[in-house]
Amino acid sequence: MLPNHSPLLIAEQFGMLEALAPGRIDLGLGRAPGTDGATATALRRGADANDAFPQQILELLGFLGDDFPSGHPYRQVHAVPGPWQAKENRVTVPPSTPQVWVLGSSPYSAQLAGQLGRPYAFALQFGDADVDTAMRVYRESFQPSDVLAEPHTLVSVPVAISNDPIEAKRQSATSAMAMLRMFKGEGYLLLPPDEVEAYQATLQERHILDAYTDRSFHGTAETVGARIEALQERTGADEVMLVVGGHSTSLDQEGISLIADHYAMPRLETSLAAAAQ
Repeated sequence: MLPNHSPLLIAEQFGMLEALAPGRIDLGLGRAPGTDGATATALRRGADANDAFPQQILELLGFLGDDFPSGHPYRQVHAVPGPWQAKENRVTVPPSTPQVWVLGSSPYSAQLAGQLGRPYAFALQFGDADVDTAMRVYRESFQPSDVLAEPHTLVSVPVAISNDPIEAKRQSATSAMAMLRMFKGEGYLLLPPDEVEAYQATLQERHILDAYTDRSFHGTAETVGARIEALQERTGADEVMLVVGGHSTSLDQEGISLIADHYAMPRLETSLAAAAQ
């Protein structure tokens, strides 16, 4: 959520991550506040931070590449670690910088990502977002850049996967309740399904709970897989990210393993073991 942060600080933090894991770091930039109004005000440099989002991205890119043009006020300001420090220390300049993505759930973010020639990630789990329009706007506005020759997209979707479709829907309702709690100014707490089902919701609250539950891709691996494939075919997304958020980590892991089995991919525990080696 870039408006909540200093571009220079983010460039240094992610520059350090890139130094530790070269070529493996993605940096996603979002415009939404990501919190309540009071907290956003406490974090930000001003009330108009959202309006300055495009300029903040350009500043961040300038710090990451250490390539502000001559006469720019930040020409002599350098993010450390980064290209400037490497030159000062007479070592090879790192061949890569963090891969910068623009995140969003609206045509505004899609157009900005396209104009900047950056990959675009669309968050389908938030609100009644129009992914079809956003993808079209992104591709129509795309301008090739030095890091990306063609449009590249990702869609993240909320999932709850189980061999028992009823249990999968209960997991999805848990995430929906957490969103409702956040809207009410309460903590984002993933309650057990029994507590969610016992909650006496108002008519408006029930509408929110039902909407977020129905929006998630829940059911068996076959059911969820079919919805993912339909989404990919419709939007042409290059990548799909599954967002899990049940009340139990073990249930989330089981769901990921089930979808991995469905697509004959390595199971989560196998992938973690390989990464640990």
